[in-house]
Amino acid sequence: MSNFLQVNNIQIIYQTPTEETMAVKDVSFSVEEGQFVSIVGPSGCGKSTLLSCIASLTTQQKGLILLQGKDIKTQRSDIGYMLQSDNLMPWRSIYKNVLIGLEIRNQLTQENIEYVNSLLKKYGLWQFKDSFPARLSGGMRQRVALIRTLAIKPKILLLDEAFSALDYQTRVNVSRDVFSILRKENKTLVMVTHDIPEAISMSDKVVILSARPSVVKKELNIELCDIDPVNRRNHPAFQGYFNTIWKELSQ
Repeated sequence: MSNFLQVNNIQIIYQTPTEETMAVKDVSFSVEEGQFVSIVGPSGCGKSTLLSCIASLTTQQKGLILLQGKDIKTQRSDIGYMLQSDNLMPWRSIYKNVLIGLEIRNQLTQENIEYVNSLLKKYGLWQFKDSFPARLSGGMRQRVALIRTLAIKPKILLLDEAFSALDYQTRVNVSRDVFSILRKENKTLVMVTHDIPEAISMSDKVVILSARPSVVKKELNIELCDIDPVNRRNHPAFQGYFNTIWKELSQ
């Protein structure tokens, strides 16, 4: 597999009228097509800001981000972005919530509508399509948010602490659901998380950042690619990965 996403020598500086603070000093890593990569690091090290740069919502001061060899700023329509909140509109049905991205892009074609219908049926939400968000559990709402993101057929998905608002059991179950759906849909994923077990259970690779101003301390390949996220947590190698990441974050 080739480098699908390349993050090259990124530097990010927070600016106020009176001072500048360097959040990200020099960060480089790559993501292969179909690969799941998690970014972890101490609080305040610029993880989410870095993800915003990949999403072209924030501009870095230095460096370049390439998607399939092209500047990612020219490919915003190929990026799906999920935040902590599902951001479902309470006055719209589940079906209309899922279609909203296509509406905004003026892409409500028969082909795209059929694709959305297939996703809702495949992933157990079709029977709830006429319900409103308030009737769904937190886990189901996140599944709806994911399908809303997939509806626009992005080349890459970015998740920023997407499960952190959920209780522990729901969080583990939803991470398993998201892992399964994205594998089946053959998507590429970059995820920011502060949860080390979550990073290990969902990722092919974990990028560990230092404290601010951040650099890449280590890239750790997770050799558990074909194992369900819940079962990964019981794998004999899991504790070793956890200890390695914890050590890097603690230094």
